[in-house]
Amino acid sequence: MSAITADKFSVTSEDYDILDREFGELCQYQGWQLIKRNSKNNHTDDQEDVAQEMRMSLIIAATYHKRQVYIKNCLELCDKYVDDVFCRKVLKHLSDMWFKRTKDGSKRKKFGQHQEEVLDNLLHEFVPDSEKPEVNAPLDMNGEFSNYAKSVTWNRQKTLGKKITKEKGIRTGLVSMSEYDFC
Repeated sequence: MSAITADKFSVTSEDYDILDREFGELCQYQGWQLIKRNSKNNHTDDQEDVAQEMRMSLIIAATYHKRQVYIKNCLELCDKYVDDVFCRKVLKHLSDMWFKRTKDGSKRKKFGQHQEEVLDNLLHEFVPDSEKPEVNAPLDMNGEFSNYAKSVTWNRQKTLGKKITKEKGIRTGLVSMSEYDFC
């Protein structure tokens, strides 16, 4: 995600408080579970470190979700108000790109910064100011986001587990040269 997009759809402290209230115990549980499963691996992270990694993945998921909700709302409003023939074709192309973004495998086209700028231009040109969606709208904690956030954290936990397993061989042969080990 580009820096502009991350700033544009940033998670506020109020959003973070809601995330922590909803998913904080899940993050702690995932941290505990990962540490418990890898107790003989001599890994350096403790449960709280892993839980913080899970919270970071929640923040990233929230940022992506805010962007997705904003783009979806913009597309719906533009579809309602755009009346120019050429702009309708551009909007149709943008809509097709957006709704096919998870299909077509390697042939899929990215709905990136350029497409967002074109959509914003259409929004500002045709949609009345009173109906424009708010860029910094609070996080919508619906069931769709809840499922998405849980999937993101579980996938992050699996990634951390694989990293611990890969580093096991390195850590098992470590020898400390600390003077305190000999006392």
